[in-house]
Amino acid sequence: DKNIVRSKLSTIDENSKPIFGKMNGQQMIEHLSFLLQISNGDVDADHYVSDEKSARRKPFLNTEGELQVGFKMKTLSEEPSELKFNSVGEAINDLFIQIDSFNNHFKTVKAENHPFFGELDFEYWQKFHTKHFTHHFKQFNLL
Repeated sequence: DKNIVRSKLSTIDENSKPIFGKMNGQQMIEHLSFLLQISNGDVDADHYVSDEKSARRKPFLNTEGELQVGFKMKTLSEEPSELKFNSVGEAINDLFIQIDSFNNHFKTVKAENHPFFGELDFEYWQKFHTKHFTHHFKQFNLL
């Protein structure tokens, strides 16, 4: 629910420190947006994942399992990305634009490539985003 997400994120400011990892609060929000942009086709994640790897990894998305602390996709930098927006508020607004874009994108598209799990349809992307948001909300003690 967007209102819950917005109210949780509204507690973050530029001084928010993570429980784990290197990102600050705004970098985390922009990171969530970046993964949404991959799922909504705006960012090309043509990192090839073999069918075999995809078949091994994808079932995890059907479990209650959480993304592990310290998990990093090889395609992402070790260091947090430069900030894209001037404020946390702008980053949050962009996040909701990306969520809407994601929902609209899958009205006309069957699947998008995930750089770790391989090709995912709407349902599997939703499962991924839920795990991903949960992971980063825990990073900033928002749950």
